Amino acid sequence: MSCRCFREVTVTPSVSPRWRDINANTGGSVSTLQDIKVPDTSGGYAYRDSSCAGSPTRNRFLYWRTSNDVLELVEESLDLNLSLNHVRCRFQDTPILGGITVHEQHGNVVLLLVTVASVHRLIFPHPSKLQRFDQGLGMSSDVSMNSILADASVSTVCNPKDSHMLGSVTGSSQLSHAAATWLTSEGEALFVYVSHTGSIVVIKMPPHNIQGVVIQYELTRSTMMQRFWTGLVPASIRGDQDSPDTPYSLCLHPLGQDIHIFSICRDHKIRMWSTKNQECVSVCDMLEWTTYSHQSQKASVSGTGHQIKKLVDHETGTFRLAIYLGFKEQPMFCLLEPHIKDGRYHLDHVCSISAPSEDLIDYHVTPSLLWSLWTDTEGEMIARVASLHSEPARGDNWMPVLLDPPATADILIPAHKDPREVYMDLIFQPGQFSTQDIQKALNIYRRTLDSTVTDHHIGIPTLKEEVSAAVETEIQTVAGEYELPEEEYYQLQLEQWAKFYSCCIQYHEVGTKSKGIFADSNTGMVGIIRKGGLTYIRPCDPVEQVSLVPTEQISPTYLADMQIFGEDIVLCEDIIHLLECLNLIGHHLSDDLAATFDQELYQLRPPDMIAHQLLDEILSLPIQQDNTELSKQLEYHLQCIKKLHNTLHTFQILLDLTRGQGEDFGIEDSSLDATSQLTCGHLFASSLATGVLSVYLRQMTETRLSVARDLLLLQLFILRLKEKAGFSPETAESVQSDSIPKTCILIRSYFILQWLTHTVISPTAPNSLEFNMRQLAALDINDTAGVTVIQQSGHQNMTLADLFIQGIGGSNARILLAQNSFLDEDPCRTWSQTLQPLVTILAQLLWPYSINFLFPEFLMGQCQYLHLQEYIRLLAGWCEWNEASRKFLLGQCYLNFNEPYKAVDSFIDGEKGVAGDEFLLSKLLQTDETDIHKLEVLYYLKVIKLYEQFCIPDLIVTLADTAISKADDDDPNLPTLWSKVFKYQLEMSHNDEAYSAMVSNPDCSRRTDCLRQFLVVLIDRGELQTLVQYQYIDLHDEVVSILESRARSVDLATHNYYDLLYSFHIYRGNYRKAGSVMYEYGRRLGQELPNLKGLQRQAKCYLAALNALRLVDPKYAWIVKPLPQPRLQDSRDLPDTSPKHTWDGEEKPNFSQKIELLELADIDKEYLLVNARLRLIQKDPDPSHVTGPTSGPVEMVGLLVNNGLYDQAVVVSKTFELPLAPVMEGLAMRCLQLAQNSNYHMQGDNDYTAQAWDWLAENETEMCYSTKEASSSADQAWRLLQFYLEQYDDANGQFHRTVAVKLLSHGFSLPSWFMASYKTRNAAELLRLLIDYDLLEQAGSLALEYIEAMRDVTRGQDREVFNLKGLLTPLPQSVWLPYTCIDQLLAALKDGQADQIYRKMSEQLQSKMTRYQLHVDSLAENLDTLMT
Repeated sequence: MSCRCFREVTVTPSVSPRWRDINANTGGSVSTLQDIKVPDTSGGYAYRDSSCAGSPTRNRFLYWRTSNDVLELVEESLDLNLSLNHVRCRFQDTPILGGITVHEQHGNVVLLLVTVASVHRLIFPHPSKLQRFDQGLGMSSDVSMNSILADASVSTVCNPKDSHMLGSVTGSSQLSHAAATWLTSEGEALFVYVSHTGSIVVIKMPPHNIQGVVIQYELTRSTMMQRFWTGLVPASIRGDQDSPDTPYSLCLHPLGQDIHIFSICRDHKIRMWSTKNQECVSVCDMLEWTTYSHQSQKASVSGTGHQIKKLVDHETGTFRLAIYLGFKEQPMFCLLEPHIKDGRYHLDHVCSISAPSEDLIDYHVTPSLLWSLWTDTEGEMIARVASLHSEPARGDNWMPVLLDPPATADILIPAHKDPREVYMDLIFQPGQFSTQDIQKALNIYRRTLDSTVTDHHIGIPTLKEEVSAAVETEIQTVAGEYELPEEEYYQLQLEQWAKFYSCCIQYHEVGTKSKGIFADSNTGMVGIIRKGGLTYIRPCDPVEQVSLVPTEQISPTYLADMQIFGEDIVLCEDIIHLLECLNLIGHHLSDDLAATFDQELYQLRPPDMIAHQLLDEILSLPIQQDNTELSKQLEYHLQCIKKLHNTLHTFQILLDLTRGQGEDFGIEDSSLDATSQLTCGHLFASSLATGVLSVYLRQMTETRLSVARDLLLLQLFILRLKEKAGFSPETAESVQSDSIPKTCILIRSYFILQWLTHTVISPTAPNSLEFNMRQLAALDINDTAGVTVIQQSGHQNMTLADLFIQGIGGSNARILLAQNSFLDEDPCRTWSQTLQPLVTILAQLLWPYSINFLFPEFLMGQCQYLHLQEYIRLLAGWCEWNEASRKFLLGQCYLNFNEPYKAVDSFIDGEKGVAGDEFLLSKLLQTDETDIHKLEVLYYLKVIKLYEQFCIPDLIVTLADTAISKADDDDPNLPTLWSKVFKYQLEMSHNDEAYSAMVSNPDCSRRTDCLRQFLVVLIDRGELQTLVQYQYIDLHDEVVSILESRARSVDLATHNYYDLLYSFHIYRGNYRKAGSVMYEYGRRLGQELPNLKGLQRQAKCYLAALNALRLVDPKYAWIVKPLPQPRLQDSRDLPDTSPKHTWDGEEKPNFSQKIELLELADIDKEYLLVNARLRLIQKDPDPSHVTGPTSGPVEMVGLLVNNGLYDQAVVVSKTFELPLAPVMEGLAMRCLQLAQNSNYHMQGDNDYTAQAWDWLAENETEMCYSTKEASSSADQAWRLLQFYLEQYDDANGQFHRTVAVKLLSHGFSLPSWFMASYKTRNAAELLRLLIDYDLLEQAGSLALEYIEAMRDVTRGQDREVFNLKGLLTPLPQSVWLPYTCIDQLLAALKDGQADQIYRKMSEQLQSKMTRYQLHVDSLAENLDTLMT
């Protein structure tokens, strides 16, 4: 056999499985069956394609165990996570016999079983039908599918077509319970059992879903008299006299064209029955191959009896029988091979193996090995394995299987630890106890309390709280109200925690009771079926084979056959002596000393210093009886070693997982072709397999650590001997300088592996996982080691090794396994051939003393910061690999622990090795740069990005300053660093430092970006004075440009950058620019904020612009009118289109704009309109006045006049050189209306006229020399009109005409003051107006008065009424009369002769004109005389 040592792997699930109970009523009578007792049985079945790559049944199997009337059926897979895979069937009051078999046929999995009252065929769907297995190309371990048991129900167990009730059953405690089942190729189910009469009963059930009749018959070789006696005499009278041919055990198997029954009977003979012919076809006496061949009467059988099992080699098709002959003395196993020769059946003897004298529990045979379970005299279980190919097969051929030792209640409590902490860690150590065992122990422990835990699926955190509370409550109860001394309280703690721990052990031991053993000959997997689950047997690795096997069983040939030390017999002999020394040291090293060694290692003490102390204690131990002194024994074996240095070196290489080549264990290429992915995809990827791999790794690590520790003690002992034992100085020197340092490294490395296989992961909150993902994204790490976060359930309790195997560790290990050709064979013996290499690869991936950095990176990705920090601490001071990377990750841990200042120190320490660290170069920096300074700068940039996730600006500035100090002047990342300094100095309100960093930035574009941010932040903070006062050397234009850009782009309703720009220019004395800014602000306010507040701000802006421009030299008191935003380019204006014509051929309009200059007067006009609008809104809050753009001057005058704002209208009109006629006309209309609504006899106002005071108050009425108390509103309005006419009318009286026309057109007579005023300006025009409006009487009176005045003027008299000066000397054309008007008047009066007044007026006017004409003629004559 290739492996001479095997070891048990126990995987205790932290969460108890969910059993689905099925209760089946078989119809058996309780009274009949209650006395029948059957032994518990168990078994297992591996699928046919369990070793084929890509098969859904690879590494998949079923196992079962029976107890009285309960069948527990479980399906497991090492590749996939199976759900709903635990079923518990209870055949009510019907005990289950043995002989359960499982078969694959027609897409179904068929299970056949026999009870004492019925037979059943359970049909489940085959895994290939449940789910299309196309997931093999992936590498994830998170793949699950339903079990074939998922849909199991009562109908599955008690389907009438697949079950059959047996005849009457007679209860008997001596009844043989042998049974066997088989499924034929046609689908017929055969059930065979031994009846109470000792005969074999055969039941044949038709194929599934095929109509048929169940056939039952009995096979017997008894004589006619025996049958007669059995039929007539009741069993109670006959007594229990078993027939010699009564079978102990049965099995079924096809041979030739028939199905045969093989039975081992009480007469030690094997009988072969034909189910077709229903007769015995062969009998073979087993005593022929034993020492009892001639004395059969002495061959007494033990209580277990004989057993028979079959062996089928699927590769060769060989069928054999493995018979256990359970003699009380000299029990043995025989292997027989049935065959047909010349039409006769023969059983050929293959081999015999002497069996141990213990009680057999179960055994299983594979083509090469015989596995067996035994119970010794003390009730302890023993597992042994024997090879079927060794010759001769002797009793010493048995090799023990190293089973897990039972848990012990003796716990070593370190002095510095609290008992609660130690016991809680031990109880909830993954794989130690199941939650079901802990809950049962808790309920028993709480028997005095009124509370129990009934939730079988309670979470681990909750269960921890329950346990802690229960023990603490019991401690307080025992202590009572008294205050105990510290020592007594400590002892009370120890007592109660030990009590609870003992309860856990007791329930755990109940679940470890062995039921049976089965093996998968395809994959090499072997499992021990226990009451609480299934444990596995694995082959030991080379170190375990030489260290765990007793040295008396190791020979040079044994080592040579293992091929781990070559075929050098001398070297093998030296290795044996070395192993003797190690065994001696390990035997003398107590558990306390071993625990002390581990504790000191955890405290980072050098292993050689610890070993010196241990060696002193070991050598000082008293000599035991019959034992020589340890030092003498060691000295003897050392002297027997011929080549000590070579032996130590060879053994160290065996211990070293990397074989001293740590630089070769990096993961370079993880790509596989499709075939390889199919082969290794999901191999050992289920949660169950993760537990197996983790336990295997822990066992291997603990073994190698203890061997390395003993080797170090031996090496130190060699140094103490030196020449005394005949060692040369060169040998001692090589041991001291070479062997011991290497062994120390091995010890520390294996100690770390042991630590991570025991350390439980920390629970991780979902928000921590999300934040961790953001950190990794900020670092831009392009590997998936820490990106894919494994979901952690509150029910799970796993170690760091479990987490790593379940994640990226398992995926990479499977890839490496495929790359190293371990899976090239198909089918492949995955358990026996790939399990050990896979665990070795996992250990190499975890090996700390190598270039591989996968595990620390994985811990960071899984948010295991506390354990990562501890991992880095354990490596500190001795491991030079990846030191810089560890410093980087340590800094990241500090950051997540809110210790940023410690993190800075760690990051700075990590910078020192950035140039030679693979992880930092390839995954963090991702660069091919070789310059050390540039690499350091890149490193600091990554660290800064990490700090940015934590928002720690002061330390970011520190890191950036450090990087700047290390960067070269031409480093392309220097602008980025200055930008970081600027950004976070500004964030901390260190404005001066931020300004300094900004101006120091060598990149113009970065400097501009920083400037923009600088301005925006200061504006948002309201630090405008600070912003304005900076000098902005070489950045002045950029500041203005940025502020102007933002001012023009932001919404004026929420932001105001124009005031800042105004202040900025005023502070620097640039008044014209300041005026331009405020003017632009005002224009935008008018366009974008058409409301009262916007108008008010607009007016202020225009005033500020005017004030600023008035401070400028008048020659430069102008600004450029802001141009509107240019038209957006048409989406059709492509590069190939014409710049002058559109797509339709039409000429494009010219959008070029001319520059327009604005002077003070222009701005003043705009201000005037805005101000007028504000006055208008104040007078009339009509929404139409507020919305929309400001009206033009003409429209504005009209609005002002309509609202009685005549003063403002006059100002606007005069400013914009508009005629005042609309103003006069409007005021005249107001006066007319007031006059019409007034009572001429009243002294004050009525209700209507009183309202006029509102608009009168808006005008300068005080200039009219009247007050409200002195007159009515109408009088005040007439006086305002009089004031305007006097103030603004010219000598021709154009505004008087406008007023007169307005009044006369409305039939209102002209006021006397108006007539008098009009006379002084243009009496002739007044006369014409009176004539035009048929006011003939007034026109006549005016004409008479005017003619008389003209006569007086010619006489040299002044007539002030008409503003005429007397002529001292008559001059030609000095004065004149409106003859045309007077003629028109005379004509009109003549037409009205009927009226006496008109007739008299006509006569008077005619007379006046005659006299005036005579006077003029005389003046003309005098003028002629004077001129001649």
